[in-house]
Amino acid sequence: MKKIALGLAVTALLAISAGTAMTAPASAAPIIIRDTVTTPIFEADLTDDCLPGLTGTIVGTDVMSYQSVETAQGFHIQGTFVDTARIDWSDGSYTLIDAVDHFSINAVGQGTSVFTEAHTDSGDFFSADGVFQFRQTFHEIEHVTVTDGVVRVDLERGHFHFFGDC
Repeated sequence: MKKIALGLAVTALLAISAGTAMTAPASAAPIIIRDTVTTPIFEADLTDDCLPGLTGTIVGTDVMSYQSVETAQGFHIQGTFVDTARIDWSDGSYTLIDAVDHFSINAVGQGTSVFTEAHTDSGDFFSADGVFQFRQTFHEIEHVTVTDGVVRVDLERGHFHFFGDC
């Protein structure tokens, strides 16, 4: 799910940035844009280390809600991606997926941009007859500061949790 959400995030953020760059110079009043975009999720031939030899197909929905505020000092974008999906595995088992990303981008000062993202995703794995098998959760936090094209700070921290046995 992380790959799907990040790919959508990059596409959406580039579109948002392009839109804010094309607006007229910021006046005393900030320019505020709010929107929600819903995108279907579909990907076939998935694999999972916990289910060796199986392939799966994921079907679900990604909902991105954001707000962009542009002032004479720069712009700030913050938002959330919420993904819900189901993976059907080739043996009849399935996984229910939930993922949430909170992100922000600040472009202020002389060529300085700051990107922050907090990500959590989880999957509840069930047998073909609907019996809960295990839960896998992943948490990650990223923070990147770029000034004049040079990355000054790049922090990333992530960890997995398992409930039950993979």
